[in-house]
Amino acid sequence: MKFVLNSFNKEGKARIAGIVADLMGDGHLQNPPKNRFDYTSKHVGELDRFGKEIYKLFKVKGKIRRCTTNKYLTYNYGVNNKELAIFLDSVGVPRGNKVLKKFEVPRWIISDKIYFVKFINRLFSCEASVDVKNKAIDFQMYKSIELLKDGFYFFNQIKENLEKYCKIRTTNVFLSGRHNIRKDGIATQCIRFKIKNLASLKKYNQFIGFEDKIKQEKLDNILN
Repeated sequence: MKFVLNSFNKEGKARIAGIVADLMGDGHLQNPPKNRFDYTSKHVGELDRFGKEIYKLFKVKGKIRRCTTNKYLTYNYGVNNKELAIFLDSVGVPRGNKVLKKFEVPRWIISDKIYFVKFINRLFSCEASVDVKNKAIDFQMYKSIELLKDGFYFFNQIKENLEKYCKIRTTNVFLSGRHNIRKDGIATQCIRFKIKNLASLKKYNQFIGFEDKIKQEKLDNILN
């Protein structure tokens, strides 16, 4: 079955925007000719959530397996489906190692507030942290040194549209820490911004929030 974005209604497209964010964050879409994608978490319940989203939209099922390639005791929800992998590629999910790959927030997501809000809700649930002590949301991702310019572009897309759609102001995008040398010898660095303004934190809670219960509780603690 071939999947086409415009065959989905607005709610469906918003859910797809969330899946794009999940795979940009804690997921991995393999390079061609492989047609597999995985979503990784320490929590089986989170993998069940992701699997239900995939099935609800595409009627495709995957399997949960323990990840044996790292020391963090995580699990993968893996799906082998050629048509779905091609579709996810077409709607903006980057293939391969995201640290070494150019990608941006897809234009179809940027163009609509509902899609963008769902995208941020899921991306931040994967990749942001809530600093209760310093009262901030901290969003960060690593990028290879050669692709820092592209990473800044991605972060600034998010920064600009948070303000455009939700009046949420962030710090400027900045580099954090020293270069990190991976096992393969490639140098990477952390790109970050924070939401520190109290009014913006309230707007984030009002318009976006976290599906991650622990992060949402921390945000509630900041605001109460």
